[in-house]
Amino acid sequence: MKNKTIFKTVIALLILLVFFFAQGAVVVVNHLEGTVSALIRGSIIWLLVIGTLLYYAVRYKSISVLGFRSTNLGSSKKLLFYIPLLVIAFSHFVAGFAADLSIGLFTANLFLTLSIGMAEETYFRGIICRIWVEKGKVKAVVISSMLFGICHLMNIAGGAGLLTTLLQICFAVIYGFVFALIFIRSGSLIQCILLHALHDMCSFISAEGSTTMNVFLGAAQTVILVMYFIYLMKDIRDYEE
Repeated sequence: MKNKTIFKTVIALLILLVFFFAQGAVVVVNHLEGTVSALIRGSIIWLLVIGTLLYYAVRYKSISVLGFRSTNLGSSKKLLFYIPLLVIAFSHFVAGFAADLSIGLFTANLFLTLSIGMAEETYFRGIICRIWVEKGKVKAVVISSMLFGICHLMNIAGGAGLLTTLLQICFAVIYGFVFALIFIRSGSLIQCILLHALHDMCSFISAEGSTTMNVFLGAAQTVILVMYFIYLMKDIRDYEE
């Protein structure tokens, strides 16, 4: 049974990585930027999302098995209405909006970030975390979150620098823990997708601050995220009891 779980995890990762590598490689090889880049990347990822949902809809007669359902009663209050994640997302605007932001670029980035949120949450939480829950909630959270962080190495294919990517991996691991805990507690993937997309969207369309500002902002975001993670861990333990 454990080997079957590992096999399913590996297959899910390979499928996801192929599409994410492709969307990053296409824009780099063709030197695409801005609106066109976002639309091309989003289109490739949406193909993955649609294909995955169709597969589950046909095989299981429903996509609710992935977490596309309403939240457990009272879970939003227990999860503090996700306020810490909203604060982190909107904190990107401390330096304002990107100077080159237009309606077209905004729409293209929305198209892209929704695809990323859908794909990553479906695969890391809806598939990987879910299939490991039978082995224990802690194991499911740790495995899905670590894989989520490590897979951000694919950002290099999109042109990101090594140091930036390594920092993103560390932040993504913590974010992965938080999203996995939210998914397990709420029983729904929908809010994870929306919060994930919102975070990426705010990051994409915000202005680039000074180095000092970015350091302080990153530190503040990390502190908030870690505190929220600690709270969620306590809530999960109480929930299990």
